[in-house]
Amino acid sequence: MHLDLQPRYGDEYTSHNVIADIRGSEKPEEIVIISAHLDSWDLSPGVLDDGVGVAIVTETAKRLLALDERPKRTVRLILFAAEEIGLLGARAYAEQHGDNVRNHQVGSESDFGAGRVYQINARVHSRAWPVIEQIAAELEPLGVTLGNRDASGGPDMLPMRALGMSVVDLAQDGTYYFDFHHTKDDTLDQVDRRDLDQNVAAWLVFTWLSANSPVHFGSGPNLVPQ
Repeated sequence: MHLDLQPRYGDEYTSHNVIADIRGSEKPEEIVIISAHLDSWDLSPGVLDDGVGVAIVTETAKRLLALDERPKRTVRLILFAAEEIGLLGARAYAEQHGDNVRNHQVGSESDFGAGRVYQINARVHSRAWPVIEQIAAELEPLGVTLGNRDASGGPDMLPMRALGMSVVDLAQDGTYYFDFHHTKDDTLDQVDRRDLDQNVAAWLVFTWLSANSPVHFGSGPNLVPQ
């Protein structure tokens, strides 16, 4: 076998996170983050990583905007830049908003393709765990079960998680994800529309109920989810 590898650094340039807020009706200063990332690998069309994630959270925001009622807390849609080369957009967000971590109710990212959501995991304060159980109960008709009391939130949530932000994972079926991940075969024909619809439904339930929770999820420098 002969491998001809030619990786190299290109010129530096400025990229941007794309951020849009659906302002909360009662607690606009408190924020629920739903997110995905914009970049992909050079040789990959980037549909599963992370075009469908962008589609899922953007459609979630679109459907929230179509409601007559606004959520109590602000829902912040973030499409992060430069995830693949080191979470640069996520780190920039944490640098700018980390001092306000207490006002971030919860964050999550869709960044694992379009497989069906099968479980919800959450890293929240113990007082908020009953809310997570209620969310799981609403997700049950979609085939989603209650998972464990730990979560990463997704790659772009890690910098804010490290500062104490509560996070949720909507865990997806990744059986075939790594067959196409970061390859030229990461194309639209790998997506089942029914699975995509199920993802949007799950994200809508999670986002709406988190934004309307009667309790704060406990984000802050001393968050200990136990």
